[in-house]
Amino acid sequence: MSDHTPRQRQIPSTPGTDHRPDHHDTNHISPDSLESLQHRPPRRPTSAAAFALYSFSSQWFLVPQGTGIIAVILHQLPYQFPGLGILSTIVWLYTIAVFATCLALYSLRIVLYPRHVVHQLRHSILETSCLASISIALTSITQMLALTVVRQWGDRWGLVAFALWCLNTALAVLAVLGIPYVYVQVQPPGLKAVPPATLLPLIAALTSAAGAGVLCRYAALSPRLQVPMIIVSYLEIGIGIPLATCLETVYLARLFDQAFPDQTQVYQTMILCGPFGQGSFALQILGQAVQRGSFAAYDRGTFLTAGAAPIVALCSQFAGLLSWGFSTFWWSFALLSISHTLLAQPGGWRMTKFSMGAWSLVFPWGVYTNAAVMLGKIMNSPAFDVWCTVLAILLVLIALNNHIWTIRGLIQGTIFGLEKGWKFHDELADIDEREK
Repeated sequence: MSDHTPRQRQIPSTPGTDHRPDHHDTNHISPDSLESLQHRPPRRPTSAAAFALYSFSSQWFLVPQGTGIIAVILHQLPYQFPGLGILSTIVWLYTIAVFATCLALYSLRIVLYPRHVVHQLRHSILETSCLASISIALTSITQMLALTVVRQWGDRWGLVAFALWCLNTALAVLAVLGIPYVYVQVQPPGLKAVPPATLLPLIAALTSAAGAGVLCRYAALSPRLQVPMIIVSYLEIGIGIPLATCLETVYLARLFDQAFPDQTQVYQTMILCGPFGQGSFALQILGQAVQRGSFAAYDRGTFLTAGAAPIVALCSQFAGLLSWGFSTFWWSFALLSISHTLLAQPGGWRMTKFSMGAWSLVFPWGVYTNAAVMLGKIMNSPAFDVWCTVLAILLVLIALNNHIWTIRGLIQGTIFGLEKGWKFHDELADIDEREK
């Protein structure tokens, strides 16, 4: 047997030794070649359309997230007029179209510019947080499927909604467990830079719980399917609400330390009311699902029984009322904070520049409104009916205003950072500097 060592595995014993690999060995990669691969410049956009895709951030998922909750609210409002149901369905279909478009474009961005996307996810806490909006938007779409299609086309669509909910719940759990870990281990911002957007993964879990309640109530599912959904949903609430309380405490500490958000981030303040607004609705609708006989039909153990159902339902709905009260504080606080910041900036509110962050207003406002709709139903309260209608009208106006400015930004290209319009210029001149 020969002791000869293959040439490509030889290591020079002294510096400067001429080590020449066998060029016929395709498995060998020299250190110089490896270094050149590692330092190969990333793909850069060469046109305005390519730069728009390059700049297509996860914040765009805030749009279908917001329009989805509007569709649900319009369908559930206590004061209905002819055509409102049709309008709700149109908004739902529009949400599906926008969501599919955003998902396709973001996926294409990952394929074409993977290094840029990875860099953004490692260094931008907002980019990472808004990934949770994918799950949130999909839940709203699934809720409308149960509210409209199941009722009109039959119970088999309830199973479709159930399958979508299972998929979405997996996404929500992945978001609520994975994204906060990224905050802490990969991109810790420090207490003075914790934004309200860090609550979005928790809202995803709470929205999944709310979606389960809607499906149990309207999707004509058997108790065998309903009860596991209800249990999983209460577990998601157990994750979401306590963690949201912790993160909002951190945000208050930031404010007490005079680390106030600037004009571009102030819209995120409305997200603070989101976890407790959505938690309120989830607790109410789950309590209603328990009360309608799912526990009685399941009838196992000492908890999943007909005797326990009224107690669980009552406690759940009462907790929902308390959660809505906490959400009311944050809703009011956000309004005051946003108004003060916009009015106090140099030049007043007229100097406000639109950005995709303005869509942060819509979904939290929507879940706060939806919880008020549900409170009006379980308490048969005209006061809540009137208040939720006022909130819904204001919400639609905010969404219309955002749409106008978004379309204007699309036409001009400014929403993608094309400050000189769609005639492409060297918009990448400072990207290398920003990505260091």
